[in-house]
Amino acid sequence: MRSFEAECIERYFLAPGSTGPIGSVYVADEDLLDIFGVTDLEQARKQLIRNLPHIDILRQRFSGVMAPLKGRAPDYVRILVFLCWMQTTKTRQRGDRDFRDDILAKQLGENFKGASMVGLDLMWGHLKEFLWREHGIDLVLPENVPHHIRRIGRTLQMAFPTWRDRAALRKLRQFIPQERLLDPLVVANRIHTSRYILGDTMQSFEYNFEKFDDARKRGVREYMETPFWQAWYSIVAEQAALEHIEVAEGDFGEHELFRVSPLGDRVPISTPEEALKFIPKPLGKLVRNGIVFLENLGFGRYRAGTSPSNILLMKSSKLAECDSDAIRSVVGLNAGWVVANFRNQVGGGAQTQSTPREFGWRDGIRVGGAYLGRTPLAPMIAGPMPAAIRVEKNGKPIDMVRRDNGLSFKDGIHSGTFVARSHRENREILLVPRANEVGDIRRLSFDFSREISEDEFHHGTAPSLVSTVEEWNGERTPPCDELVTIGEALYERTARGLSFSEAIEIVLRGMPEDDCPSEWDLLRSFSDAGWLEMTLLRHFPVRRILQNPLAAERVGSDLVRISGPTPIAVVERLHAAASAAGAKVETWNGLSKWALARYAVRCPNEHVRQDFIGRMAIVEKPTPKLALADVGDPDGVHGYQVIGRLDEERGFFAVRYDDRVAEGLYRLERKESRNPFLYRSVVDGKPVETYVSPSVAILCHHLRAGGPLFLHRDGILEPRRSRVLLPSSWARWASDRVLCNAAPGFSEGGWRYRYAVGASSLLPISRLVPVTEQEAEEEEEEAKGTEWIYRFLASASNRGRAIHDSRSRTTRIARVMAEKR
Repeated sequence: MRSFEAECIERYFLAPGSTGPIGSVYVADEDLLDIFGVTDLEQARKQLIRNLPHIDILRQRFSGVMAPLKGRAPDYVRILVFLCWMQTTKTRQRGDRDFRDDILAKQLGENFKGASMVGLDLMWGHLKEFLWREHGIDLVLPENVPHHIRRIGRTLQMAFPTWRDRAALRKLRQFIPQERLLDPLVVANRIHTSRYILGDTMQSFEYNFEKFDDARKRGVREYMETPFWQAWYSIVAEQAALEHIEVAEGDFGEHELFRVSPLGDRVPISTPEEALKFIPKPLGKLVRNGIVFLENLGFGRYRAGTSPSNILLMKSSKLAECDSDAIRSVVGLNAGWVVANFRNQVGGGAQTQSTPREFGWRDGIRVGGAYLGRTPLAPMIAGPMPAAIRVEKNGKPIDMVRRDNGLSFKDGIHSGTFVARSHRENREILLVPRANEVGDIRRLSFDFSREISEDEFHHGTAPSLVSTVEEWNGERTPPCDELVTIGEALYERTARGLSFSEAIEIVLRGMPEDDCPSEWDLLRSFSDAGWLEMTLLRHFPVRRILQNPLAAERVGSDLVRISGPTPIAVVERLHAAASAAGAKVETWNGLSKWALARYAVRCPNEHVRQDFIGRMAIVEKPTPKLALADVGDPDGVHGYQVIGRLDEERGFFAVRYDDRVAEGLYRLERKESRNPFLYRSVVDGKPVETYVSPSVAILCHHLRAGGPLFLHRDGILEPRRSRVLLPSSWARWASDRVLCNAAPGFSEGGWRYRYAVGASSLLPISRLVPVTEQEAEEEEEEAKGTEWIYRFLASASNRGRAIHDSRSRTTRIARVMAEKR
């Protein structure tokens, strides 16, 4: 950080002076947090005082004994900034009025009763002359200073908002209707036409009001950032409850809770009850009842409201009262609250009676002019009278499964034309068994100008440039039908890009109700298999998933290794092209039933290989660059605020944490901007590093902190820390070497993310991330010591419950069964 003196001149005089005369100095508490890079206001206050001159020099400055030298650059601006801040800070106690005894003395811990303050005017006058001479900036100093405060009058009038300004705003609040308190036009008109109600206001009040009024006239939301409006809102918020509750999806599928002010300030909260005194009474009544309706704002954000919806924030006890068949998905928010997605609207803790719905097919994955006919992602038929609905194929009725919101197809694959009849109405639909192959024209390509890869600086890199195939003797398992169905749906929906939350919804709908891994890990496996590219938009803090193109890579003298998405349509074309060219397609299954298969084409000679590649018309896979372990950004960040800290045991960014802990990985947000989140790694003894990708940030933060990250045994690589994963580019390279995709696998009573790694691939990976080997004797000893933990995790009755494993120092969650959907 540059010198505090230079920062004060730039921030409070040069920057605002570039737009016109300066008539006030607004020093917000948040400014100090940003300048000193801390999150605790008391810590920032101490830093500010430490940056002031020694107390003896301060007294000489105040008394005028040490006057500024004419023609010299100022070295006292930090003192003036401090004096303006101490009058307006939130740490100032109510009732403190005396400048010397109540305010200055309490901040510095020294007695200033009767101290001379002649030097304050000397400093302000010298600064005015300097700014005009060197920068052409006009510092407007108050001319009419009351006699009883002539020594400190200018300093009192330059600060904003002081207690006098707040008193004037409280008086103004009484003359504006409650429902119009945050209407900028009403506030401006009232001040313009009723100045007498405010009494005598200081110059700083007039100056900041004019800045606000000018910004209001320019339109949009610029006025909300002005000091006047910030001060006005703080006065309004003393009595009016105008905030709302917002639920936001985190980086890894978890949900976070905030209360959001009309100014856009987002304050993290643990439970909705913490926001009761800030939100309107109708919404507060819903919070007390334990069921809050959520309005979908898009991009994984939901706002609490009073209008009925299918997505609810509700207490766990209320959820237990609901019909499990009516629940589409549930995500835990904390110990007492969950976010639940229902098939029908609910209220009062129970499902409502069936409401009339328009007769038609719903909730399908569109494939051209048809829909995907693979259950459970096939469409459903719904209507106002479900009992009167019958479905036919080729004129013959077929059996359907009755659900609360309609009729669904039986488990399996359905294709052909189906007709649903209800009284005199017919609804026809065409089902197909697979997705259409996506051409290059239809596919939305990854563009560095629009997106940032989830791999960030690891994108397109590999631990080694060796790409030959090596042997792997692990057990291989064909993919399950549910994984194939999810793959077909994701392939079809990601052609033009798909939001992260929508992809998670598809995965949740396609997974069985038991014996399944985390939906986030399963989606990650598609990225590690090369099907998808997880990205972050450069101009919006949201994640988007793109589809990778199909690519070929020559390996050795006779092999073509296929990379990219391989749904059923692509596999069929692979077989057709290989057969026509005289080659043979090889299918290499993964390490669990939730792993996608790899494909390679064996060619007897180079002529056949060239013929096959020409028939497929696929591009050559680009050569990767050699990977580096960490390439963080050491530059500082400006205008961002901390909104979360990584909970290393559970692997997500908690909005509540101990401010006294300086080390950690912090998530940063820039208010009122479209910039993506940043992640700042603070490790004792090392420079601070900043990242954009949450996955890369977690991996690099643990690398910087030290300690083992991965465990290798029997050709399998597993993370030892929660949410620590290899970059997808590295996972694809490891899969290329052994033709085995990474995926969740069942191990030691729970689902773990696993990589198949060959013997020669392990060394390059170990050079980048710490990998430990576990001997069989250690495994046996650990198994004996934690056998009861594995039994706990394997029990279906413990689904969703957490337990602390003291040996691995991690909190583990029983996920044998998926939550009800």
